[in-house]
Amino acid sequence: MSDPAPHDVQPPAAESRTIPYAPDSSVAEAFHITAALGGGKPHRFEIDTGSVGVLVPRDALGPAYQNFDPSKDQTVSYVSSGNSYQGQWVTLAVVMGVPESGDGSDYPTATIAVFAVDHMDDDLSKKYTGGMFGVGFDIGDQADAGAGCNPFLNAVYRGAPLTRGYILTQDGIVLGPTKADTAGFAAVSLRRNAKGDDWQQPVGHIDMVAPNEPDWPRLSADLTVLVDTGVPEMLLWLTAAQRPANWPDVVPPGAAVTVSLPADGGNASTLTYSFITGAADQPMAPSEVNLRKGKGGLNTGRHVLARYDYLYDADGGRIGFRALP
Repeated sequence: MSDPAPHDVQPPAAESRTIPYAPDSSVAEAFHITAALGGGKPHRFEIDTGSVGVLVPRDALGPAYQNFDPSKDQTVSYVSSGNSYQGQWVTLAVVMGVPESGDGSDYPTATIAVFAVDHMDDDLSKKYTGGMFGVGFDIGDQADAGAGCNPFLNAVYRGAPLTRGYILTQDGIVLGPTKADTAGFAAVSLRRNAKGDDWQQPVGHIDMVAPNEPDWPRLSADLTVLVDTGVPEMLLWLTAAQRPANWPDVVPPGAAVTVSLPADGGNASTLTYSFITGAADQPMAPSEVNLRKGKGGLNTGRHVLARYDYLYDADGGRIGFRALP
């Protein structure tokens, strides 16, 4: 497909659009959005910054997408959950934020390819009833369909494209954030990946000690940082050299953890927070901390957003955090 002629390209919208979360969204239970896809009824989706692309049950799509050849099904798998989904990519309109009572005529819309799920885990009887709005970046593997499949980065409102970025606040999503919307954020600049088609995750630091376990050495490592709203736990993907002896795969209660993400220049911090594992009275403490074999990555889980708003600026190449009052 050729690029549109210059006179066909609409200028970016001057204003952002705010979409409230679907009811019962929270750090504990995940953040959700309602959207109508391909002429179907509004459906509830989990907002996942740990993947890129939309997973939708096929029966949530409109009638035009119900006739298909199951022999052409493909598989998409997610590393964190271990789930696999069988279905097909279809390109359609994704109307975001439309409530069950709305008609979808005046809401931000993205025309993108989504993955219509026919069943799960290679089991024809195992139907998928959920929904995933993958809006992250630099995820890799099958959970990353590319920025062209990110609904938040391809939003159009009343014919004008919104700027490519978003903010996750405590109450909803700001699509196409303006300079005024991003006031108060501490941000870190991102580097381009090797292909030049996406941003890389920034590098931060984790420090973890277990006061009740004197035989466990301090865990201290520089790791790429992924803010992942799709999981409640913190996942540490460690090389053999990064993982100290004696630490179990699931860190028990009582370990002291500090995570930091330096700002540009390294003289300040974009994000710094601490918690005690298993501390139910600490909102930023994840459900648990898991140690896994990997290449050196820190998946924060979504509990970091208990005390911060989160910014992803795809046009400017930065992520940011704004502490709550």
